Amino acid sequence: MPHTWFQIGSRKSALTTMIASNLFILLIPLAMGLFLYAKVEQSLETNANRSNTAMLEQLKLSLDYKLSEVDNLMRQVALDPKLDYMLKIPKDADSADTYRFVEFMRNQLSRYRSMVSSFIFDYYVYFDSSDTIVKADLLTDSRTFYSTYYTFKDMTYEQWHKEILTSTHSMSYLPAASLARGNEISTNTEYVPKEVVVYEQSLPLRSQSDVLGNFIVLIDVDQIKQMLKQLETASDSAIYIIDHTGKTIMSTSDIPFSPDLLNRIETNSSPFDYRIAGVNQMVSVTSSQKAGWKYVSVTPNDVFMQQVNQIQTWSLGLFIICLIAGLLAVYAGVYRNYKPLQKTVNAIMRGKDMIGRPASNEYEFIQQTFEGSIHEEKNLRNMLAQQIPLIRTNYLSRLIRGYMDVDVSSENEETLRFMDLSFVSDRFAILLVKIEDIDDFSEEQSEQGWAHARFIVSNIGVDLIQLHHTGYSVELDRDRLAFLINLENRRGDRSAVDIREFAESLNSMISQRFKINITVAAGEIHQGPKAIRDSYPEALSALEYRLIKGKNAVIHFQDIIDATQHYYYPLEIEIQLINFVRSGDSDNVEKLLSTIYSMNFDSSHITPELGKCLFFNVMSTFLKIVNASNTNPEEVLGANFDPIKAVFSYPTADGMYQKTKDLYATLTRLFIVERSDHSTQLLQEIVHFVDQNLDDQNMGLALVADRLKMTPPYISTFFKKHQGQNLLDYVTRKRIEKAKLLMENKELTNAQIAQMVGYNNDVVFIRAFKKQEGIPPGKYRETMRLGKTGSDA
Repeated sequence: MPHTWFQIGSRKSALTTMIASNLFILLIPLAMGLFLYAKVEQSLETNANRSNTAMLEQLKLSLDYKLSEVDNLMRQVALDPKLDYMLKIPKDADSADTYRFVEFMRNQLSRYRSMVSSFIFDYYVYFDSSDTIVKADLLTDSRTFYSTYYTFKDMTYEQWHKEILTSTHSMSYLPAASLARGNEISTNTEYVPKEVVVYEQSLPLRSQSDVLGNFIVLIDVDQIKQMLKQLETASDSAIYIIDHTGKTIMSTSDIPFSPDLLNRIETNSSPFDYRIAGVNQMVSVTSSQKAGWKYVSVTPNDVFMQQVNQIQTWSLGLFIICLIAGLLAVYAGVYRNYKPLQKTVNAIMRGKDMIGRPASNEYEFIQQTFEGSIHEEKNLRNMLAQQIPLIRTNYLSRLIRGYMDVDVSSENEETLRFMDLSFVSDRFAILLVKIEDIDDFSEEQSEQGWAHARFIVSNIGVDLIQLHHTGYSVELDRDRLAFLINLENRRGDRSAVDIREFAESLNSMISQRFKINITVAAGEIHQGPKAIRDSYPEALSALEYRLIKGKNAVIHFQDIIDATQHYYYPLEIEIQLINFVRSGDSDNVEKLLSTIYSMNFDSSHITPELGKCLFFNVMSTFLKIVNASNTNPEEVLGANFDPIKAVFSYPTADGMYQKTKDLYATLTRLFIVERSDHSTQLLQEIVHFVDQNLDDQNMGLALVADRLKMTPPYISTFFKKHQGQNLLDYVTRKRIEKAKLLMENKELTNAQIAQMVGYNNDVVFIRAFKKQEGIPPGKYRETMRLGKTGSDA
C-alpha cells in the first residue's frame, strides 16, 4: 500500500482530535437551544406588543385622515359669509329671509354632499334664533326633524335639543349613540346606520360665548368598525377609543372600560400587563393629537402564550432526539470525515512532487501545501493590483447607487486600503454633474470629445474638493459624473458652506475656462453607514429640478426641500380661460396664462413632476376647446401636429410656457374671426327659449346653459352684460306679466295660474307676485274688478 508512513501513530491522533471537536460542537447548539428557549416567551411578548402598537398607529393614521375630512367640512360650512346673518334671522322672519335658508341648502350644503365620503353619514346646521334645521336636502324645524328623520333611542327630544342643538361645543365628539328610524325614514330604503358618533361645532366660530347655532356631523360607526376589524381579527383584541375627558367614544367589546385602567393609560404610554375578569391581558395604547383620542388594544395573554406552550413540548422532544442522534452521528461521522481527509492528502501527493522529507502526519502535509499556495497567491496579488482602479470604480459606483452601506470602521480599513481609498469620517455628501453640451469645447460630438470633457470635469472637481475635504469621482453615464465628498470633522458646520463654494467654483471654472456647459446638483450632508445612499437620491432630485431652474444652474437639495405638493389651476380659472378663448379675448388669454405660470413657478416652489402635470392639464384644456369648437385640428395646428409632444419637447418650464402661449394665441385668433354676429344671435336664442318655456318649473340658468351647451357662469355674465338684468329676474318678470294676462279669466284660480307660469305651488307664486308688483294676486284681481266696474259706470 502506498504512503504507509501516514498510518504509523498519526491516525489515532487525528481521530481523537476529531471526536473531541465534534462532541464540543454538538454541545454548543444544545446549550444555545436551552438558552434561546428561555428567551422565546419574552421575544413573542415583545413582538406581540410591537405588532399591536404598529396596527394601532396605522388605525390612528387612518382615522385621523377621516377626521380631517370632518374638520374640512366644518370649516367650509362655518366660514360661509352668509352664515352669520342667517344665525340671527328670527323665527317670524319674512319670506325673503326664509328663502335664504333654501338658497343655503341648495347652493352650499347640497354641493358639499358630493365632496365627502361615506365616512360622514349626514350633516346639518341648527339655527337657534329661528329654530330651523338645514341639511343637504331638507329644511324644517327641530321637533319635526327629531320625530320624522333622526331619533336617538336613549334620548328624548328635550335632552337632544339641550345637549346637542343648544349646548356650546368646540370641535367635540360625543360617544357612539344608537340611531332610530323616524317616521319618514321608516318608509325609505336608504341606508341608516345603527350607531353614529356625533361631531359638533358651535356657531359662529369667532364668538363661542354667544352661541347662535350648531353644526352637527353624524359619523357612521360601521365605517369605524370596519377599520377596527383588521386589528381585532389579527390579534383577538378588544379595541377602545377614549376621548380626552375619559369617555369611551366606541369599542368592540361589551366590557366597560374600567376607571383604574383609564388611570393606567394616562400615566403609561408603553404596553403593560393588566388583569381583567381574572384573565391576564396585554394593553397597548397610542394617542392622536388630531381629535385628542386614545386608541387602546386589550389582548389576552393566552393568544401568544399558546405558541410558547407548543414550543416547550416540541423543544423537549427535539432535545432528547437530537442528543441521541448527535452521539450516533459523532461516532459515525468522525470516521466518514477522516476518510475524505486521507483521500485529500493522497490526491495532493499524486498532483505534486515531494521535496525533502515526508510530513509526520496529515496536518503537517497540508501545512506544507498551504505554504506553497501562499507563494502562488503573491503572484496573483501582483496581477490583482493592476485591476485596482477598475475595482475601486466599481466599489464607489455601488456605494453611490445605494447597493451597499459605507463602512469606515477600523475592521474595514484594510479593504479600503486595498482599493486605494481612505475615508476620514462617516460624514458624506453626493454631488452630481450633468454635462449639458460640449459644442464650444469640441467641434465633433465624438466619444473621444465626451471622454475628454469628463476627464477635465473629474480632475478639476477632485482638486477643488481636496482643498478642505476628501473626494472621489465616478463616471455614471456619457454625460453624467458623481463626486463622493468625505467631509472633515474639523470643518464642522462650515462643511455645508464648503460644498456650496465647491459647486459654484466648479460650475464657473468649467463653463468659463473650458466652455463646457454643466449643471451641478448637490445632496445634503448625511452621517452614518447609510449616508451615501441617503444623499444620492437627494442629488438626483435636485438634478431633476433643472426643469424649473434651467440649464447651467447650481441646485442644492436644501433649496428645493420646501417645494409645494400642489399647483394652482382651479376649475374656475379653467372655465375663465375657456370663455376668454371662445370670446376671442387674446389679451386676457395671455394675462391669464401669465398669472397661472407666475402663481406656480414664481410665487412658490413646485416640484418638476407637478410642473409637468400643470402643463399637461393646461394643454388638456386647449384640446377641450378645439374638440368643442367642431374645428378640424389640422386647420388650427397643422397636419400630424401633436401639441402635447410639442410642449414637452422643451427641457425647461419657461420653454414649455412660451410654446403654450403660442398655441393658445393661434387658437384665440381663430375664434376672433367667428365672433362677429355671435353676441346678437346668442341673446336672441336665450330670450326666445325663455319666452317659449315659461311654464317649465326648471326654467333657470342651469337649464338655459344646458340647452345652449355653455357654462352657467358664462351665460349669467353674458345675459347681464347685454340685457341689463340677471337672467332669474328676467324669467320672474316674464312669468308675472303672463300671470297678469291670465288673471283676466275669472275662472282660473291662483293655483292654476301658478302651474301655467312655471311655479310648483301657489305659495311661491304669491310670494314672487307680491315682490314684483307690491301687492298679492288676490288684491290685484280686486283692483282689476274695481277698475272695470268704474269704467262700466
